[in-house]
Amino acid sequence: MTTDVPADRPPPSGPHAPIMSLALNRDGSTSVISVAGEIDMSTAHLLTEQVELLCREPVPLIAVDLSAVRFLGAHGITALLQASKLTASAGARLTLRNPSPFVLRVLGAAGVMRHLDLAGAPGPGDTVLIDLVARHTRPPPARMPADHTIGHRHHSLS
Repeated sequence: MTTDVPADRPPPSGPHAPIMSLALNRDGSTSVISVAGEIDMSTAHLLTEQVELLCREPVPLIAVDLSAVRFLGAHGITALLQASKLTASAGARLTLRNPSPFVLRVLGAAGVMRHLDLAGAPGPGDTVLIDLVARHTRPPPARMPADHTIGHRHHSLS
């Protein structure tokens, strides 16, 4: 895990690349945490801890840039929800910026998009992306019982 890497420098790649990297920058009165890589059970707490540290400062807005996130697991979803609650209780606001299509699908499938402030996410006019998210969040069709066969008759051998 790396922190405070300049945002204009891409994270290292290859076999020794970190699973996740965080870069903290300021954009006026906004603290921007840029996340790259995977937010999973081994890294999610680092994002929550970074947000918690920022909530101690008088920061009215914290943005988390998710454009370079290539995996978001259940622990990552929980971390984003916890970060949102932390900022709200501190009187600040958390915005998720530029979530990748993958991140949108995961958040949509988990049913948590309404609990998060998504900047750069689809608006009412963005029907193509909304349709993409909807297609990937529909529940799978009901499965037939294992002993049920279609189109085959059972014949007894008596």
